[in-house]
Amino acid sequence: MKIFFLSLFLFSFSFLSFATTLTWSQQRGLYTQAVDLQAQNMWSKALQKTKLIPAYPLTYLLEYQQLKAHFSRNSLFAVQSFIEDHLDRRASYDLQRSYLYYLAKNQYWSEYLSFYPQLPNSLSLKCYHFQARLAGDQADEIWTDVQKTWLTGSSLPNACDSVLQYYLDNKKISQALILQRFHLAYVKNKTSLMSYLITLMDKQNELLAKQLYALHRAPTKVLNSPLFKDLSFNSDLLNREEQASHDFLAASIKRLAKKDIELGLNAYLVYERKRSFTSAEQVKLKKYLISRIMIRNETKLLAWLDKALLALGDVPLTERRIRYAIKFNNWPDIEYWLAQLSETRPLDSKWLYWQARVLENKQQQSQADKLYQQIATERNYYGFLAAQKLGLDYQFNANIVSEQQQDLDHLKTQLAHIDELYFHQHRYLLKREWRVLISNQSINLQRQLGLFAFQKGWAHLSVVASILSKSWSALNIRFPAANPQLFYANAERYELDSSYIYAITRQESSFDEFANSPVGARGYMQLMPQTAKETARKIGLKNYKRRAQLTDGDINVQLGSAYFDSLLKRYKGNRVLATAAYNAGPNRVDRWQGSKDGRAEQGLTMDSWIEAIPYKETRRYVKNVLVYNVIYQHILDKPLEFLKPKEISARF
Repeated sequence: MKIFFLSLFLFSFSFLSFATTLTWSQQRGLYTQAVDLQAQNMWSKALQKTKLIPAYPLTYLLEYQQLKAHFSRNSLFAVQSFIEDHLDRRASYDLQRSYLYYLAKNQYWSEYLSFYPQLPNSLSLKCYHFQARLAGDQADEIWTDVQKTWLTGSSLPNACDSVLQYYLDNKKISQALILQRFHLAYVKNKTSLMSYLITLMDKQNELLAKQLYALHRAPTKVLNSPLFKDLSFNSDLLNREEQASHDFLAASIKRLAKKDIELGLNAYLVYERKRSFTSAEQVKLKKYLISRIMIRNETKLLAWLDKALLALGDVPLTERRIRYAIKFNNWPDIEYWLAQLSETRPLDSKWLYWQARVLENKQQQSQADKLYQQIATERNYYGFLAAQKLGLDYQFNANIVSEQQQDLDHLKTQLAHIDELYFHQHRYLLKREWRVLISNQSINLQRQLGLFAFQKGWAHLSVVASILSKSWSALNIRFPAANPQLFYANAERYELDSSYIYAITRQESSFDEFANSPVGARGYMQLMPQTAKETARKIGLKNYKRRAQLTDGDINVQLGSAYFDSLLKRYKGNRVLATAAYNAGPNRVDRWQGSKDGRAEQGLTMDSWIEAIPYKETRRYVKNVLVYNVIYQHILDKPLEFLKPKEISARF
């Protein structure tokens, strides 16, 4: 591989005068040809093209692919040289990982440790590191790190198998460590791992673990289990088996509470009276039980919940308790728990708004209006709600980023690199490299880079810059009006507000045309493949045939707009319900709509229904889209309207 780099240098030097005569377009063309040749495994011809563009910003990617395709035991120097020459490029990190996996696969352990002597973060690579050290008779030196790796409640990669077997065979992994890991697996509900660990135990631990495993499968037996009989927490008095049993008690009660909250609370109270928990365990269990009571809507357990919560003074749970009261139009409870919250910290605009709503409900309008006026100055969901109530102008509080071109002069090379990544649609690398570039700059330069991206039409990169620089008021770079022809055309096609389609897209993908969520949603408007397929069928879009097309902006925005239009029709034009359904699915929204147990006859007002949405993600999503819509109305110079009259008057 040394010969490869030497020949590349000499060839590049001899062709330097030729290369400098190539236009930018010609260099781009040669790069594209080289990429295509590499894809066809025509490495020799690809190398010839590579040598013709030594100064092109993306030539290093061709070198990266060439190296990766020709790994050998002797590639160590070439890989290290590439990494040293491109320390600021994410490709160097990828090459490093790839070469480590290559060395491990071939068990080139001395080269593995020479190339990367420190302990990696990746679990697989960490275990390969252990294998390499074991091959060098360094079992004692790595034992502490192996022990830390062993103690997890999840399964470990296959790369760890031989390492752990070595320490099991040599009795370094003790019965105590096996039981510790069994406890971690028990807490995480990893039954397969629990079963495996039982096979490693001695008779005494095996008997205990099998009892615990049976209890895990039937948590209702926790109160009658001999494992916890007469168990009180005193670390000095508990014998080995009692201590082991105690460690599983809290997890068993949590598991029971998840299955049946009333039985779980009863079990907790029984063992609490026996002083079976430490103070820390009591707090954790109470928080868990309080949360489960509200999730399961067990109103008959509210007396215990309120007493426990008042003693805990936990802010997140107090906020959930307020939302729970809102869900049932219980204004005395809303007022009471708002008062408890205000004792722990100043109320933010969210809870000031609900304090105003309490006053409004008590017919104390003038006092309510004072609070509305206080928060109507803010550019957020509650500020816009308050402004609309009072008939005031919405406050955008914009801090527009203006151009200071000279600030970016020293970044011309880096920006040329980004430009070429964008041109060749190396989307994955583009986002990573942009984040690296942004992160290494001052706040002012981060904003200038955001403006640069905005002016180039790189909407997603503009948004990323606004987020990384925390420029929440820089509306021009935070809310770009991307690809107007595309969004306007589809809004018009389905008689939708273009500002609203922009708002959904901004919330869904921040205008990343190639976005792909962990659950499989894709493209600008983050459509699930099945939703896209069904929508395409309904609107007769015959040229949509496969999920890969969802990264085509034209198809994605048409399908996304059509789908949102169908939701609007389903919910009779109510954007609140349609927006919630776009995020959480119409079946869930229908279920939330149908669940009215304990509510006042008149139903929930729009603001109460949004506040009571059980999913934090959907609750935040609906609020954001409504706010983003007004911001885009402002940006697009459209009439400003936060909520429509029929949405305000609707009851849920």
